[in-house]
Amino acid sequence: MQRDLPGDAVLPSPSTRPTVRAVDVADLISYIQHTLGFPPRNSLTAISLAGRSLGAVLRCDWDPAAVLTWPAHTSYARQFAGHLANDRRADGCVAVLFRDAGAGLADPAGAEPITESDRLLATALGREFAEAGLPLMEMWLVARGRLWHVDCPRPTACSGHGSPASRVETSVINASLILEGSLVSEEPVGSGLPTPATDFSHDLLAAVLQIAELGVAGPRWGGGGGDDQSTAEELQDEVAMALVDWLSGWDHVLGCGVLPEDPSARALLAAGLIRVQWRDCLLAAASFSLDRAASGAAWLGTVPPAVAELLGTVPREVNGVLFTSVILAASQRGPDWERIAHLRTACTELLAEAAGPVAAALRCLVAWVEWARGRGSVAGRILEENHRDDPEYPLGQLLGEIVDRGMLSGWAGRRETAWSATARRTS
Repeated sequence: MQRDLPGDAVLPSPSTRPTVRAVDVADLISYIQHTLGFPPRNSLTAISLAGRSLGAVLRCDWDPAAVLTWPAHTSYARQFAGHLANDRRADGCVAVLFRDAGAGLADPAGAEPITESDRLLATALGREFAEAGLPLMEMWLVARGRLWHVDCPRPTACSGHGSPASRVETSVINASLILEGSLVSEEPVGSGLPTPATDFSHDLLAAVLQIAELGVAGPRWGGGGGDDQSTAEELQDEVAMALVDWLSGWDHVLGCGVLPEDPSARALLAAGLIRVQWRDCLLAAASFSLDRAASGAAWLGTVPPAVAELLGTVPREVNGVLFTSVILAASQRGPDWERIAHLRTACTELLAEAAGPVAAALRCLVAWVEWARGRGSVAGRILEENHRDDPEYPLGQLLGEIVDRGMLSGWAGRRETAWSATARRTS
């Protein structure tokens, strides 16, 4: 069995999709490409169906050389079907196995490339999807620049069998989604992120020292008595005001998507990530709002109560629960995907100016964004790159384990909360 089963699932919201009709397999493949944002390679994908409506798209890596036996095919198919079954509205599905990009030049010989492994996988998927309550309607293979129906009894029996994959480019769905502003680009090689600096710049070093030297209070922000208590309260106020200033600066970036031009201001935004509580508060602020993040963190006791007060809110349990759900993207409330997209853009831009643990934090935030969107393979490549530079960074270790286990983010598992092709335009 291959090492991981990263799910690149992007579940489109019916409210953000144009109403188009999928006529044939070329339309289905175009839908997959636009939902993922790139033509998949060496991948198994599936589209859930709810009546006549297209639903969730799930993509997982597929290496037939690593899945050789029937038990291995069954295990892979069971895990794959389990992911797609998160779409509770679905009552069926169609699977597509990609062995190449799907829109290359067709092999003029037209030799059928369907292997015994392909047929074993189709059989295993059919059984596992049926047990999950999602009957597998059809399974197609994209290989040698053509489209192949895996279970077709004879070439003339299945419409589209052996046809050029370039038909995807002229499909009705492709044209409709392009008009809606959706684009398909090549999947990036590696992480696709800038290379971090080799050392701290003067501005970044000064900002890191400034953040690191802030007073550190206890886990519940309590103090002793007398002078000790006064000193502890002063330290709390110092931390609270610094955190509010830092979060307010980030809140502006999350709202407009533009980093400040001043190098020292940019360095301060990045340097604050060395404090885990600040970094986690930023994730919550990006996912929902600054008020909810401050309220939730204050209720949990991970930031001074004054932070909520300074931002005009109060600690609330409901926001504390929301705060704790962010790292696993598990809240029932859908996130603000535009703010999350701005977080990714800002972290990517700051990465070229960062070094050490600051660079690791920025990389991991981008990886978290990709995983939360459902692009587990993209997140995995970023985390592998980060592991080579900083194998001990805790958030990188946590996210790496999540991706290696093939865990799908909670938001990506529901249509109401998932990142859609429409949301992707702001990325």
